[in-house]
Amino acid sequence: MDTTNIKNKINLNIKDNQAREITAEKVREVLYYIVDEFNDNFVDEKGIDGKLDKTTETVSGPDTVFKYAYILDQDNNVRRMFAGDLGKNVANSALTSIAGAGLTLGANWTINTAGFYYYLKNLPDKSTDSTFVRMRVQDSTGQEAWSNGKNIVLRFPSLATDAEKTTFRNGLKLSTENFSTGTPRIDVLLLPFIDNTKNFIQYTTLVGVNLFVDNITPNAYIKIKRIKDINGTILPAPETYDVDNFTVLQNFPNNLNFGINWKTKPEGYYQVFVTHNNMTNASSPELIVKEGLTYSQFTGIANWQKASGGDSSVNDTAISSGSQNTLYYSDNLINTAEVNAGFMASFSLNNQLTNYGANFVNFWRCGLIGNGDSVFYGVQYYDGGGIGMLPGTTLAIRNDTFHIAYYNGVVYVIAEGNGKTYQQFNSTYNLYPKRFVFQLGGGGQGSISMQVLGKILLS
Repeated sequence: MDTTNIKNKINLNIKDNQAREITAEKVREVLYYIVDEFNDNFVDEKGIDGKLDKTTETVSGPDTVFKYAYILDQDNNVRRMFAGDLGKNVANSALTSIAGAGLTLGANWTINTAGFYYYLKNLPDKSTDSTFVRMRVQDSTGQEAWSNGKNIVLRFPSLATDAEKTTFRNGLKLSTENFSTGTPRIDVLLLPFIDNTKNFIQYTTLVGVNLFVDNITPNAYIKIKRIKDINGTILPAPETYDVDNFTVLQNFPNNLNFGINWKTKPEGYYQVFVTHNNMTNASSPELIVKEGLTYSQFTGIANWQKASGGDSSVNDTAISSGSQNTLYYSDNLINTAEVNAGFMASFSLNNQLTNYGANFVNFWRCGLIGNGDSVFYGVQYYDGGGIGMLPGTTLAIRNDTFHIAYYNGVVYVIAEGNGKTYQQFNSTYNLYPKRFVFQLGGGGQGSISMQVLGKILLS
């Protein structure tokens, strides 16, 4: 109620100089005005009934006492709610999105975890989906981006320790790569003789037990030791050389192959020591390194016999021919007992066969053959130009020295040539006597020569 207006109304209608002239009309006017003011005041009170008093006190947020806020519906009905539920967002709520919802940045945006854990849970598993090939990456400032992962992989070696690199390498083994776990043992060296006049890498095959070593880690290494000079005199202290070039053979776990340019090594008697997982073979056969090779010679016992075709020129261990359809066999130079015990036989080849216009070189072969099963190992016709090959390979061969060995169930065919040494491994060999075969078909021109060198018994 506005009392000031009421007083003004009374003063207006009842003046001092009119004290004795108050009329009923003026009294009614004043009373009506007062009634109107009361009515207006009643409406105002009814409208603000239950309303909060105005306050001058401010708080920064809801607490245990001041924790409610009021909200209205469209008809101005009032309800109270917890003030903490106002302004809910991704930072303080467990929200659920709806179709079409999302967040599009309008500028750079930073989430600072302040050291708290940040989780991104329940993503779908795309391990088998070949289209998912990207990685989430960060730079040093924390900026997020995607990458194909190449830089991460390339940086890995510089971050890993040697032990971690070894573990990683071992993890890449095939499921069938069961490296040997026992102490290495060497029974035979093929070749047991090395001619160090040849200035290229010559390979030696170790035959024994537990030789499938993990050659891509520091856990496995080979050393050769020169223990005697060429005259057989024991050295005061062995000369030790590291072998960097060696290969393991998964299909032949009891074989190990290494290569050295023996031209750089002195003549003498050597032994080979293989270390794997801190275990080393206790002994080794001797490997003779000298100018020229020493065999149990076939001189006087080759006895070449013509089986068919044209004549050949025979001079004890050497045979050559340019005649068409020539076939010769030697005597059985390796008997069944020697095959069973293990042997190595060698021969050399000088192939001068070439095409003559459209007259092409036809089938030919030189090597060792079983007298009973006709299983052949050596070198034979490869193409119409006279080039030869080892059976099962496409190695181009003309003039070379060949070594064929059998030991512990494995046949080795070794060819030296073109500044390289090639080896071929075969896992079966029937126990028939062995003899050399010299066979020349028709076509082409020129001649081919073969000389049987000798044999070495391996046990």
